[in-house]
Amino acid sequence: MKKLAMGLGTGLAAGLLAAAAVMSVGAATSVTEERAKEIAMDHAGVKASDVSYTTVKRDYEDGKQVYDVEFYTKDYREFDYEIRTEDGAVISCDYDAETNFWRTISEKDRTVSVTEEKAREIALKNAGKKEEEVTFLKTKLDYDDGAAVYEVEFLSGETEEYDYEISAYTGEIISRDYDAESRSARRWKTSEADRSGQAAVTKEEAKAAALKAAGLEESQTDYFQIYEDRDDGRIVYEGKFFYNELEYEFEVDGTTGTVTDWDVESIYD
Repeated sequence: MKKLAMGLGTGLAAGLLAAAAVMSVGAATSVTEERAKEIAMDHAGVKASDVSYTTVKRDYEDGKQVYDVEFYTKDYREFDYEIRTEDGAVISCDYDAETNFWRTISEKDRTVSVTEEKAREIALKNAGKKEEEVTFLKTKLDYDDGAAVYEVEFLSGETEEYDYEISAYTGEIISRDYDAESRSARRWKTSEADRSGQAAVTKEEAKAAALKAAGLEESQTDYFQIYEDRDDGRIVYEGKFFYNELEYEFEVDGTTGTVTDWDVESIYD
């Protein structure tokens, strides 16, 4: 998560996200792998000379053939794109500067200087959206390995979903994710009743579900953290814990007690 100047947002800003769902090379013929790489780099505002590593592979997303394009810049920023092979449309893009951010993190990064309202403004500006054009799902102050960050999540229209992580000290965009065909957006439209309800599952039951998924007892873990939150309008429990040299992160549905998100990685990654 490098100390990115907000100029990054300028380079990608409105053109990056607002045009993502409609971007096209304008040809009826199938897009080549080389063209898919060009589209992704142009979209990200990155020159080929700045890239240290690139991979391209064909895949399918909701029955449509796409290119998965992944590349890293020489200053350790990571970009992931899904490009439709039919016309070169950008289906989704993901940006992550975490590697560099952790190389330069200081005590100041643990300080909250940016307001919640300002964090929303930064995210909206980068997305090229106005507040009246979106539905905010979440704006939450959190601490990621000690650094104060805002998690900002919102929807635009019926299919577009935006997720941002913003430094609460500098207002810099640490990571962002855009999905032009978001299942979450479609689910949001049909789950208004869920948004006003209460969790049917207790925090202890959610904790037990996460431990069961890991095959562990709580006594075997270190630093077990769990809290209630809302994700796409649903009540969920999010948390993390450590076992040996592994970090576990999870999400448990507050209605069913089902583990809906799960990630395990080395503490050294």
